[in-house]
Amino acid sequence: MSANAIPALAIEGVAKSFGGLKVLSDVSVTLGQGECLGLIGPNGAGKTTLFNIVTGFLIPDHGRVAFAGEDITRAKPDMRVRAGLVRTFQKSMAFPELSVRENLALAARSRSGEGYGWFGSRKAVSAADEAADELLTRAQLRERAELPVAGLSYGEQRIVDVLVSLAMRPRVLLLDEPTAGLSRAEGEHLIEVVRTLGEDLSTILIAHDLDIVFGVCDRVAVLDLGRLIACDTPDAIKAHEGAQAAYLGASLGEAA
Repeated sequence: MSANAIPALAIEGVAKSFGGLKVLSDVSVTLGQGECLGLIGPNGAGKTTLFNIVTGFLIPDHGRVAFAGEDITRAKPDMRVRAGLVRTFQKSMAFPELSVRENLALAARSRSGEGYGWFGSRKAVSAADEAADELLTRAQLRERAELPVAGLSYGEQRIVDVLVSLAMRPRVLLLDEPTAGLSRAEGEHLIEVVRTLGEDLSTILIAHDLDIVFGVCDRVAVLDLGRLIACDTPDAIKAHEGAQAAYLGASLGEAA
């Protein structure tokens, strides 16, 4: 990103407390256009709280969030989704009884404002079906299109979660532990799906698998006790003393 380019996402001085517990303290970080930013830190560091603030499920006590230069700090979650700010969750949000294709088609319609019902123009339904089929083909899941999501393996369900998010045509995608519970091969395949289908997409990735984070991210931000202690290239983070201390002295340099 050039010095004068508007960031895809800018988090500026964000703070959040719950009662007397300070969860985030003056966190500032930017996401460049087309950049993949890793967000790491121990459990309880504030990562998911930060995602909830960025996506509108929480309002910060202080600070602001800007999307493509526009202040969205108090915008509702659905408005952010329609603008192109989309996230995954640690728990699957797909409809388990619906087929894979139906889940993707519903997601494709939600971005256009058609909502999640099937009532609407034939043109909108047809366009959503075509978008779903294209994603399934490119993700090599076309043969699973008519299966209910509940009938898929856990790894396939996690891929469907990501495809649902991509069906919304995001400009910025926040991935919250998408590889949790997956084997190394499944995790690498899921990330490859994102990289293949998300050309020009700006992404923030939360993951505990540091090999994946350091292998795919352009920069890595480290949170500890609600504070941003470093944000730099993967190689610089591996050598950062504060980042290593956040992981109980583990050598980050051994990853990837």
